[in-house]
Amino acid sequence: MSASIFETIPSKTLFKFIKMVMEEVDFETLESSQEYTLKEGVETIESTLGIRGNDSSLDCDYIYNVWKLNEDLFEEDRLTNNLNKPTFKKVEFDWYLWETQWVKQTYRHQIETYSSEKGDIYSYVYGMNQDGDYALWDGNLIDTEYLNSETNDDSIDDTSFTIL
Repeated sequence: MSASIFETIPSKTLFKFIKMVMEEVDFETLESSQEYTLKEGVETIESTLGIRGNDSSLDCDYIYNVWKLNEDLFEEDRLTNNLNKPTFKKVEFDWYLWETQWVKQTYRHQIETYSSEKGDIYSYVYGMNQDGDYALWDGNLIDTEYLNSETNDDSIDDTSFTIL
């Protein structure tokens, strides 16, 4: 992931851009940088000015965080001080997944018997299994085939965020 295109824009130009977005979006009501209204507002102004970033989500995050760091400056009509700008960070975190998997596993077995017919051998193995003398797990796992899965739940571990 590369940094937002807006990092390279001078403060005065960035201030004017954000002010234009503010005409489309009420920043005071935003709860995050990923709200649809902000994305739509940024994309509208980008189109109007003929610019386009590489990553809409990251660009909106940058714009939102510039605004958060400088809320008081955006109450004015023109920029009177330099904008405080957020720094680009990489963050690591854990995202848990609970799923049900339908898996076919093949276990290879070798046994001793006096039987010669497949039906008799099947009955012999089945009987030992029923008596608890022999089990599927007594063989060697030789193949695993994932046939299907169903996601039951997922959650982001909010205690795992680490800025790298």
